[in-house]
Amino acid sequence: MKFTFSKSERLTHIKIIDSLFEKDSRIVEERFVYPFRVLYIRQNPFEADQANPQILISVPKRRFSKAVDRNTLKRRIREAYRLNKPHFQVEGKAKLPDVLAFVYIGSTIEPSDKIHKKMAAILEKFTQPNEAAS
Repeated sequence: MKFTFSKSERLTHIKIIDSLFEKDSRIVEERFVYPFRVLYIRQNPFEADQANPQILISVPKRRFSKAVDRNTLKRRIREAYRLNKPHFQVEGKAKLPDVLAFVYIGSTIEPSDKIHKKMAAILEKFTQPNEAAS
């Protein structure tokens, strides 16, 4: 298992980011798992056959005006994803969506262990076998 987070896993394509946050989009689905709002696209319309999902992490400036707080949260979310990702990319589990956006909706800075648990819960929901059919 590789616990890495490479540049190819970061979502940087402007058209995909715009389509993720577009109102009433048909290809974007979302879930709420406090303290996250997760937007995702199952099949990336712009790139085919990605090995790993591309992710975007967003912490709103409206809730956390200090850049130090936003960066701390983004670092914790990125680390939680990096450590949990390999457990859900194994044979026998459903494939993770091609594009994921984690938007932090909490009003306080959560401790790292809580963020890790919630990230594991989110990834578990995506990789359940019955979830792949829908």
